[in-house]
Amino acid sequence: MSAQQGNPLARFTQELIDFARGERRGIRNPFVMVSVDPPIEKQVVTRLEEWTTPGDVGILAEWEDVTDPRGTPVTVTSVRLDGLLPETTAFRTSTDLGPLESVSSDSVERTLQRNLASELVSELIKTHLGDGGVANDQTSVLVLLGLGGLYPFTRASELLDELDRRNVNATVGVPFPGSVEGGRLCFFMEDARHYYPAHRIDDKIVEGVLTDV
Repeated sequence: MSAQQGNPLARFTQELIDFARGERRGIRNPFVMVSVDPPIEKQVVTRLEEWTTPGDVGILAEWEDVTDPRGTPVTVTSVRLDGLLPETTAFRTSTDLGPLESVSSDSVERTLQRNLASELVSELIKTHLGDGGVANDQTSVLVLLGLGGLYPFTRASELLDELDRRNVNATVGVPFPGSVEGGRLCFFMEDARHYYPAHRIDDKIVEGVLTDV
């Protein structure tokens, strides 16, 4: 097995392309997840942003000019979740609660936790899907980055549930800081809280992995 084949970051990107081409099938929507050692999440975000930029230096998986069996081109787009955050009503509401000294952190956290996942998906749909230029189709790969910047207000499982509920049919990839234990997502090494039927890369992305791709 080559370093590329054994590398969880390279496997993550390759499986996204395989799903987009229809060569793999998911349990529900084609969602692919890979865990990332939290201290290197920003490095992984940068590396995946490079991968999603056609013609940029260094590619993790061949995808440019790839088509599915119908001849439909595969596209790859990265979206910064932490970049969508300021556009949500939940974020604006939390910053309008009043002077910092009179606002409890619990009230801010509750405001964000109640609504953030659904509002992030709404912003994603408005900004990127359909009129945003990305077709809502399996051949469109969306890599959702910067999940760690939303901690502890929303989690990968909540976002994927909302994407499923809103009939987002794109192939979605989520690198998340934490680990997968017994099919359950351990966000930032917390106790496993949720099982989600997404395809999961078995190995975690750690620092040495980034030198292999």
